[in-house]
Amino acid sequence: MRRQLLLTAVLSSSLLAGCASWFEGNTQFKPTPLAAIKPLQGLDVKWTAGQAAPAAGFLPVYVNGLVVSADADGHVRSIDALSGRVSADVDLKRKLSAGVAMAGDMVLVGTQDAKLLAVERANGKVLWQQPLTSLMLEAPQVAGDMVLVRTNDARLTGFSLTDGGKQLWSSGNVLPQLTVRNNGSMQAVGKEAVMVGQAGGRLDIVNPQTGNALWQGAVANPRGATELERMTDVTSRPVFDAGQVCAVAYQGRVACFEARSGNLLWAREISSSRGLAVDGRNVYVTAEDGSVWAFDRGTGRNIWKTDDLKYRDVTGPALLGRFVLVGDGEGYAHLLSNESGSIVGRVKVGSALANQPVSLGSSALMQGKDGRLAMLTLG
Repeated sequence: MRRQLLLTAVLSSSLLAGCASWFEGNTQFKPTPLAAIKPLQGLDVKWTAGQAAPAAGFLPVYVNGLVVSADADGHVRSIDALSGRVSADVDLKRKLSAGVAMAGDMVLVGTQDAKLLAVERANGKVLWQQPLTSLMLEAPQVAGDMVLVRTNDARLTGFSLTDGGKQLWSSGNVLPQLTVRNNGSMQAVGKEAVMVGQAGGRLDIVNPQTGNALWQGAVANPRGATELERMTDVTSRPVFDAGQVCAVAYQGRVACFEARSGNLLWAREISSSRGLAVDGRNVYVTAEDGSVWAFDRGTGRNIWKTDDLKYRDVTGPALLGRFVLVGDGEGYAHLLSNESGSIVGRVKVGSALANQPVSLGSSALMQGKDGRLAMLTLG
């Protein structure tokens, strides 16, 4: 996921370009060369699929044995998760801004003319569409009979899935002067709640039926003398697991909360717009500089840190079996030991990898910055 700044004040484009991908663009920080490893665990690319199209704003979903993806050119593809065979490739003949979400066989995407569009997965038939207040820049979230959409003007809006997409509520959020643009910081928790990462370091747990916040927590608090220093946003998807909600903020902290009450359990300083993963013991975070960290999920104690992939434009982590999987800007996927952080497996996937891998248990889905998908499995 390319780190970009969303401008809400008048600043020069050269300043924004320099901040947008600090470690990627600054020649002072050379990508750490890959050291030779003795593979302790096989890592295989089972299949690749899709056509080249920018990945920003688009995340694939897995449902009922299919991987469903969309791209900016308006294609919605259904891919068999086992074989990689494309079972449907529908051209919506509309430019898209973000997607996808699924509700049964209904695919939900955002269009470049600021519409929420619902279509049939297999043939692209338009079921309904609703106007949005601004462009949708991240995939919507389905929670029960509702779909929640966040737009570029910081509004969160709830639409009914069972009533022709009728809008039921909308709420606004005050943006700081500078925010980090993200491709996905919402995550549904069943039918009862949606976790929403906000600018300014806040985490909202929202009732999808009403839009009301069940609770709000401070993942990080803005600090510093300038707007650039104070920019601290939750830009990756929070994680709910076993009664805990964990999230991480750019120029902020990683923090875990008690899911029902919102009470802060622990927080540790780190900067990340790339994401985190959680297993039964640890919280894994890819920091902005490409280092990967493990924190004890009960106490926040640092278990390990690896700098082996520093400045390599590393994706957020995902779980693959008992290992931690990340990708990098040269198209390599790396398998890390969950006990030590050492690299125990590696495979070349293709072009530069973007977005956090999608964990499917014994396999994981990765996406290149060119939009192509790859399914990885343990060898």
